[in-house]
Amino acid sequence: MALSINKGYSLGANQGDARVALPWYVIMHESGNPKDVYDQNAILNEVKWMRSNWSSAYSTYFVGGGGQIYQIGEPGYVSWAALSANPYAPVQIELARTADRETFRSDYQAYIALARQSAQTYGIPLTIDEGSAGNRGVKTHAWVTANYGGDHVDPYAYLASWGISKAQLATDLAGGVSNSSPAADNPNVVTVKYVPDYGVAALGDNGKQVPGSNLVLKHGTAWRSNGISIIGNQACYNIGRGWWLPQQYTDQAGLITINYVPGYGVAAVNSSGKQIAGSNTKFKSGSRWLSATVVKIRGQVCYKVGTSEYIPAQYTRGSGQAPLSE
Repeated sequence: MALSINKGYSLGANQGDARVALPWYVIMHESGNPKDVYDQNAILNEVKWMRSNWSSAYSTYFVGGGGQIYQIGEPGYVSWAALSANPYAPVQIELARTADRETFRSDYQAYIALARQSAQTYGIPLTIDEGSAGNRGVKTHAWVTANYGGDHVDPYAYLASWGISKAQLATDLAGGVSNSSPAADNPNVVTVKYVPDYGVAALGDNGKQVPGSNLVLKHGTAWRSNGISIIGNQACYNIGRGWWLPQQYTDQAGLITINYVPGYGVAAVNSSGKQIAGSNTKFKSGSRWLSATVVKIRGQVCYKVGTSEYIPAQYTRGSGQAPLSE
């Protein structure tokens, strides 16, 4: 993967640390800034802020905005993003957040490719978080905190929210990103289905449309949901920022997809909330069911999938429940 690096915001003469770093680590970070998620200019805003406030902290590179890479510090030299580990890292890489799946895919590919290229340039092993202080390899800020102090634990939680486990990160660092490795199928991601080139309006907690949200929630964009609720008499996905995306304008319109342990099923309930014996053999994980009605049963959001069968929303795509495994 050929890397295009924007050096337009690199530190100038007499800025940054002049010390040559020991080639022990490539350190991987993520911004931790929730405001990045809905900001189409997040990467540029992050880079400009870091460039202007370099005397407080700065990294070598910042990745985001659909695979864009910006250089801030000079590779090979000490940067200031990992406290006492700084002198041992010729490269430190930050990652901006996003709520859009395709943006994340591109960001993740660039993030991994840059880490791999940097490690190979400085003869650093393509391992992730192995050993203690002094053990060379690619490290996360979480590893730095565990071995050098501090309180940051990135980037694991953010990567996990897109379906990237520590094991997957290790695989991708070792061999590069395959077409299926980044966020292969996060069961909490839903895609807007509307009119090409147009967007849909999100609802607020009060059920009213959020002005301008249709400029963000464009047809074809994918969003991570943190939960499902009934807003304005319709099922909606909680996509953060106080925004609710109506299910009727997504790839889950008029249906549900069961999200449970692969190979197993969930039990439907009746209108009283009592589980229906044997129904778990029918409603298998990954199966899809038509549903035009959403109700609350004993305080729980449920989808009607039969004359007297209801599936709790917590077991469907977009529920916000962590991906399940055997």
